[in-house]
Amino acid sequence: MKNIRDLHVEKEILPLFDFVGNEFSRDALIGLLSELPGTLGEILERQQVLQCLLSNEKLLSLGGVGVSGASFARGPLYSKSEFHEVYRTVEELSNRDAPVPGRLYLSLFSAKRNQEIGRLNQLTLFFYKLYHAYYVPLNPAAFPEAFALRLTRSIRFLSDLEIEKNQAIVRGKGFNLTAVVPLMGLLEEKIREGEMDRFWEDFFLLDAYLSIARGIRQHGFTFPVFGETGLAIRDFYHPLVKNPVKNSLTMREEVVLLTGPNMSGKSTCLKAVGLCVFLGHLGVAVPAEQCELSFFDVISIAIDLADDLQSGYSHFMSEVKTLKDVVLEASRPRRCFAIFDELFRGTNVEDALAISKTTILGLTKFTGSCFIISTHLHQLKDVVTDERIGTYYIECSLEQGRPVFTYRLRRGWSDLKIGQVIFDQEGLNGLLE
Repeated sequence: MKNIRDLHVEKEILPLFDFVGNEFSRDALIGLLSELPGTLGEILERQQVLQCLLSNEKLLSLGGVGVSGASFARGPLYSKSEFHEVYRTVEELSNRDAPVPGRLYLSLFSAKRNQEIGRLNQLTLFFYKLYHAYYVPLNPAAFPEAFALRLTRSIRFLSDLEIEKNQAIVRGKGFNLTAVVPLMGLLEEKIREGEMDRFWEDFFLLDAYLSIARGIRQHGFTFPVFGETGLAIRDFYHPLVKNPVKNSLTMREEVVLLTGPNMSGKSTCLKAVGLCVFLGHLGVAVPAEQCELSFFDVISIAIDLADDLQSGYSHFMSEVKTLKDVVLEASRPRRCFAIFDELFRGTNVEDALAISKTTILGLTKFTGSCFIISTHLHQLKDVVTDERIGTYYIECSLEQGRPVFTYRLRRGWSDLKIGQVIFDQEGLNGLLE
């Protein structure tokens, strides 16, 4: 189970890593950033793929402009129009009702001869560039077995197309009828056997991984280490915040309560922690100086819950349903990581206090899971005496009657209330008296 809607993958996370050159690679990238691997072994394999790519300076120095407009390195390896022309050439070959011998085809349709040869020239040079830019710098043996097989398959595919010999022909006088016929035959055979589709699939995946590696390098993210239990993140931050304050969190308890006045940065802090855990479980580096965490079967980030009008759920019912889903998973038992921002703010204070106590104490029994709950209920302070419950707060102080926010995460509990202060600052006491 995963509940990551509130992390806004396509809107907020994808742009951090989006340096792909075509929309098909972008689809593969979205898949890598959305689909959690099922085991720790799969996570570590993804880490290994990315670390191998990051160690290859020649590959990382490739230039380009991502489909979202992000630019990187030198100049573009290929343009979007060039890719689409080559891809369309392959599609048209694929969609022919039946393969036609190249010499016969070009003889029967002499008006198309120059156009066809020109497009095959372009295809040859495109594959030649891909081969030398993406595949020559890589050693498949350094990668996990499954990914190494993809690389080896792609290299063999390009080798079978005799791109070295054919690119020399193109750069010389270009293809003539005699030279182009064998290439058309090879292409039609690769398409018929499904090898062309597999090549594109493998290339798009490699392009997506390389795009993530570029994002990691550009933002200076760090790969997490997986341990047995708990969570420890040093100098983490949310990468979309300009000049962010970096914080540290060590969580050995099952439950951590987070307090602090409104506008102090609790939600942003929770999103940053959730982002580190989520990216870590994708096999991707995280926005932190150092991160150690355990493997969680379930990740649930509930920060921006709202009324679900379509399903008829109120905000409170959405909170209850989200909590129930997590508790059912933890009872299986499965290791859960869950964040609840201002839990039960959708009901009255008396009910919220009673069910919050039940929830907090009940969650402590799920050993190996981690639950972070931010709360505005100061009366909950009397339940934190349980050693299975930790407390953090976002630092804020009043100076000359005005709130000063530092956005620093500290151990302990905050009883500071600034609602009345801000109410008075805005002159509402005077307006309403």
